[in-house]
Amino acid sequence: MNLPLYEPDEQAAYTLEVVAEITGISSKTILHYQEEGLLPSSNLNDETVRTLRRIDHLQGELGCSESGLRLILNLMDEVERLREELRARR
Repeated sequence: MNLPLYEPDEQAAYTLEVVAEITGISSKTILHYQEEGLLPSSNLNDETVRTLRRIDHLQGELGCSESGLRLILNLMDEVERLREELRARR
């Protein structure tokens, strides 16, 4: 599947339909992920797109369950938080 390219914008906020088009993931599935706490319930932005692409990869390539996704996404967030702390110390 070829995903459309877009230029990231840190201030951007997208509609559900735009996020679905960018990621190739249905609006219904995105709403489900929000209900399950895998995505924020508001502020559909570039971070949401990045997380959806991670979820799509983890499910499609590795067959992760939702509980596995939650664990992996939390660990990835923690790693990024620690990286930011290290960058701030330099």
